[in-house]
Amino acid sequence: MKQAVLPVITIGLFAMVVADRISHSLGSDGEPLPVQGPSDTRSATVDPAHPAVSATVATAEPSNPSAGTPTLDRLARLAARQQLSRAAGSTYLDSLIISTDSVVRRWPDRYGLPLRVAVIEGGPATYNSRMAGYLLQALERWEDAGAGVRFITVADTGSADILVRWIDHFDFDRAGQTDLTWDQAGRVRKAAILLAIRTNTGVILPDAALLTVAVHEAGHALGLPHSPDTNDVMFPATQTGVLSERDRRTAQILYQLPTGPVRDSTGTP
Repeated sequence: MKQAVLPVITIGLFAMVVADRISHSLGSDGEPLPVQGPSDTRSATVDPAHPAVSATVATAEPSNPSAGTPTLDRLARLAARQQLSRAAGSTYLDSLIISTDSVVRRWPDRYGLPLRVAVIEGGPATYNSRMAGYLLQALERWEDAGAGVRFITVADTGSADILVRWIDHFDFDRAGQTDLTWDQAGRVRKAAILLAIRTNTGVILPDAALLTVAVHEAGHALGLPHSPDTNDVMFPATQTGVLSERDRRTAQILYQLPTGPVRDSTGTP
């Protein structure tokens, strides 16, 4: 009898150890814990004589895909690669794939629930309430892009998905900055947008530039990369706050793709 019970006890203890390790690797909601190291920082600068934006990107290097990729996962990645290939001429998602080492990174599907945006008004003495209006206009333009992403403003900064605030100026040539936090599956968890009111040389930015920067940074907050096309809002030196067809198409395709690595375990791009 004792010999029959011993294997059962051993199996039970092994199951407990496995369950404990799994629980430590997951968050309270059963999903991978967010990682940030460093966050994806996207910034914009403005010529005070012209409402143009130029931006630079410093991205974190995502974790490599596991050595053994399940068949269904590989098929999903293959489908994503094929969709990216078909959309190559009408989007600039290739810039995202290059900058993230072949990882699709965006907000996870929310099934109709909007992203919560906390707009912190005030701060610098040069702040004016109309500046919050520019940010809301920027969000509306991306909401109308057809990607299925919606926004709602909230007062609670702790529960916000996107936090927006203004500063008087950056200490270097920059007018806006967006920091993204994402988890190991490529799902964006938080976004923080900083918008400057003046250039680093003290020149107050014109209203057109304030709106342009807000639209550009809101695009980064959605996970969009830079575009090589001068007609796009997400061009590094864009001169418009109006979304182009490529801007819209890029957002639409991005939110149709599954998050995570596009390469399979063999390294196929």
